[in-house]
Amino acid sequence: MAFNNVGPLTFLAPGQTAFWSYSYGGDRGTQFASADVKTPNQGAVHLADQQRKRKDNNGNATYFVDIHNQGAGGCFHNLQGGGMS
Repeated sequence: MAFNNVGPLTFLAPGQTAFWSYSYGGDRGTQFASADVKTPNQGAVHLADQQRKRKDNNGNATYFVDIHNQGAGGCFHNLQGGGMS
């Protein structure tokens, strides 16, 4: 299931990184998240990497992703993504 516009708007200046985590009840399998980049954009280029997953003993999974701004300017973002199917 795809998702867009998830989580609080987060501003990244050039060179900054945001560390995100998100979860659902249960385990949704492989999930991928990236930056849902907003406008206005001052030259930001957001890179998503370090996709990670933790599964708890109760069966719930938590997913993690790092978002880096590699561009020349700042911009707000939150998350978009979904599962691999």
